Amino acid sequence: MPLLDKIRALESKKTIIKFFTILLVLFVFYNIPKEYLGDTYPICLYRIMFKQECFGCGTTRAVWSILHLRIRDAIEYNKLIIISFPLLIGCTISWIYKKKNRD
Repeated sequence: MPLLDKIRALESKKTIIKFFTILLVLFVFYNIPKEYLGDTYPICLYRIMFKQECFGCGTTRAVWSILHLRIRDAIEYNKLIIISFPLLIGCTISWIYKKKNRD
């Protein structure tokens, strides 16, 4: 039994570390000035080949806008943010609380 308690304590510490890591990343991302995001596009292979924006264009700016509660701006940057942001949140929560299967 003591080994099982140690494993649970270790998993709890990992969960806390993951949670605070996510909070730190969000804090840093939130504090990036908007002018650093700009309206320029990074190199996008899809855009170069097909001369149009891909489905992911504007996602970084859209997430930044959501964190600043600018929902209208986020939707203008990328309309799929309505679907992808909740999925991002769900996957992050799942990753934080993920437990390994024990047999």
